[in-house]
Amino acid sequence: MASKMMDICLDAGYDLVFEAGDFAITEGTPQHQQQLILNNKGDFKQNPVTCVGVLNYLEDENYQELIRNISIEFARDGMNVISVKLSPNGIINTDAFYQ
Repeated sequence: MASKMMDICLDAGYDLVFEAGDFAITEGTPQHQQQLILNNKGDFKQNPVTCVGVLNYLEDENYQELIRNISIEFARDGMNVISVKLSPNGIINTDAFYQ
């Protein structure tokens, strides 16, 4: 059974969300996945080898490497990765969850 990864909630602009004067808490798996995909290696100084940096793949035609790196980073972060797929219109679909 998948564990819920509870974390501080971020809005669409990556700002903290507050409720009743305190941090809002949400199931954070989608946020974690998005951050791992979007951020570049070196963006998180406490762990500089983590993240994918999807924007670096925009002009690359080897999307298999992108899919592979996403799967590796999700697994490294503690997720059970079922599948990572790239749709023809460029949308990354993931089926991964924290154990």
